[in-house]
Amino acid sequence: MPTTPNSKMQQARSLCEEARWPEVLALARRWQSETPEEATAFYYEGVALTALGKFVAAETAYYRALAFDDQDFKIWNNLAALLFDCLKQPAEGAKCLAQAMQLDPGNKLGWANLASMYGQIGRHAQALECAERALALDPEMVEAQLHRGRAGQALGKPDIVRAASEALARLPLEKFRRSR
Repeated sequence: MPTTPNSKMQQARSLCEEARWPEVLALARRWQSETPEEATAFYYEGVALTALGKFVAAETAYYRALAFDDQDFKIWNNLAALLFDCLKQPAEGAKCLAQAMQLDPGNKLGWANLASMYGQIGRHAQALECAERALALDPEMVEAQLHRGRAGQALGKPDIVRAASEALARLPLEKFRRSR
């Protein structure tokens, strides 16, 4: 029975959930040889290579995936994290996540992550804007309130710091669990 892209994707996901990275990599490369224009095959190659610590090769795989599908949020998101966290290219990482957010502007966690990235590279006005975008989607998002407060502090805006602090104080305790 021939395998379809969906069955390969399911297999790749299953292997990822089990952290079987060499097998994910082998599957992705077989998939590429069978369907060389399939972005998802290069995406999973990037995922596996990142997990295996082969960051430059992972970057290449993600860019190859984008060459076939530059409208895939997950590819941009993973490339952003790789550039920001692993390859120490924070400005490029933030640029990639900003591109991802153009594709999925309703992603509250994406906005909060972009606020964090911008804050870490000193772009506090953009960090504040992204935190507020996340809060427009979920006013009880702890991470976004924290990024809002940090940006306000960095910008010398005590009213924003106070508003973020007051909003955090009103949140129920269960909201302080980490988002996924």
